[in-house]
Amino acid sequence: MKYWDFRESGKPHYDYFAYTDGSYRVPKNFGAAACIVLDGEGDKVLYQWSEVSRYSTSNRQELAAIIHALLHVPEGSSVLVRSDSENGVALLTGQARSKKDLDLVQLYRQVKKERALHVTLEWIRSHSGDRWNDYVDYLCIEALDLFESDGTRVREGVDPEALFAYICRH
Repeated sequence: MKYWDFRESGKPHYDYFAYTDGSYRVPKNFGAAACIVLDGEGDKVLYQWSEVSRYSTSNRQELAAIIHALLHVPEGSSVLVRSDSENGVALLTGQARSKKDLDLVQLYRQVKKERALHVTLEWIRSHSGDRWNDYVDYLCIEALDLFESDGTRVREGVDPEALFAYICRH
């Protein structure tokens, strides 16, 4: 595991950055989750994924995207996850509690522990002009549109079943 020295840089250094987003279309009763994983400089996209699910909620999509991003960084890494879900970040950092999504909160903690990840969660305002946040928002909208038009469920994932397989295993 890499550690950083606050005295040298004034701010922490991360091995990876991840941006996540989730969305939901109420009348159609399906939503999308998306994430991208960037290198430690925040310039190069190493992995991107989006997936559509039925019978979920926007918050569950947000949490699933965060977990999926963590499954696609090497074990023992430090990662800064930026999400525009204030509720999702609050749930995962223990600032808020909810029985509704407790299964995903527990899965997040399990993934973090088993993979020895140092995770920092950061809330960012949606639609504020952040390049990568806008991009994962676009991935969600694209996934929803593809699903609506031709039934495509997964887009551009290295291993689209990784999250589902992990949940089933545990």
